[in-house]
Amino acid sequence: MIVSSVKLSTAKGKKLPAPKQIDVQGINTRYYEAGAGEPIVFIYGGNFGSSDSASSAQVWSLNFLPLSERFKVIAFDKIGQGFTDNPVRNEDYTMASVVRHAAAFIEAMKLPPVHLVGHSRGGYACTRLALEYPHLVRSLTIVSSGTLSPRVSTNEVALSNSPYPAYSRESARWIYEGYSFDPKVVTEEWIDNVMEVLNLPKYRVGVQKMVDEGAGGRYFTPELATQKRETLGWIREGRLQRPTQIVWGQNDPTVIPEGCFDVFDLIAAHNRRTTLNIFNEAGHFSYREHPERFNALLAHFVQNAGV
Repeated sequence: MIVSSVKLSTAKGKKLPAPKQIDVQGINTRYYEAGAGEPIVFIYGGNFGSSDSASSAQVWSLNFLPLSERFKVIAFDKIGQGFTDNPVRNEDYTMASVVRHAAAFIEAMKLPPVHLVGHSRGGYACTRLALEYPHLVRSLTIVSSGTLSPRVSTNEVALSNSPYPAYSRESARWIYEGYSFDPKVVTEEWIDNVMEVLNLPKYRVGVQKMVDEGAGGRYFTPELATQKRETLGWIREGRLQRPTQIVWGQNDPTVIPEGCFDVFDLIAAHNRRTTLNIFNEAGHFSYREHPERFNALLAHFVQNAGV
């Protein structure tokens, strides 16, 4: 793994700036913004409809402020997640809606082509965005995305059947500790942020839509399967032509390490500006388990994306 000589501070003891709001095609969207320079846009993982975990833009807290010392950094809540409005229709509870909203957000912010950083399902969303809206993207960083990997993800097997009640702090902690190589990285602040989202009435509506009303099985899952095949086909055709780095955790319980080589081989076959980095002793959230190393790696990549 190449480690940059870029020196960044740590996020210890620092808080994210106050969140902002922007209307994105009728969807009230919450985001964080700091710094100046080359724009980095973070897209976290997960999806609407989970009653035991709920991610939001705050999950990037260990990366946001250190990287803002050299870059303009932006992290937003995806449609239907965090504090951003839910989709209007049941049939919009799809990954395609997530991608459209992310692209519209970048356009609404009037940003130049951005450096996209996507984790897990956010990694898939970033890749799809780079393929559909290449004019919005300067570079792409894909972090532990079993959704993008052509292999079958073990996420549902590894982290199913929580022994604790839905919407409980114990269940959320069980999930995120299960994702991590070292459970100690799951801080009280992290779980506080998760619980804040889980307790939002609008988030509970999303779970009801996905589970009780069947939007997950009727729209989300089949649409994602179809678009994933299409996305991998486009990559095989060589359509992904932006500098791309892949970051994986050696000990990720949701997708085996070989999955990152599959993703690398697919992209690198037609894109010489493709790199692969594997963090040892790291689970699904390498950017939180090893934030200083991750931040230095990302800073180096962004600074050299045009080379």
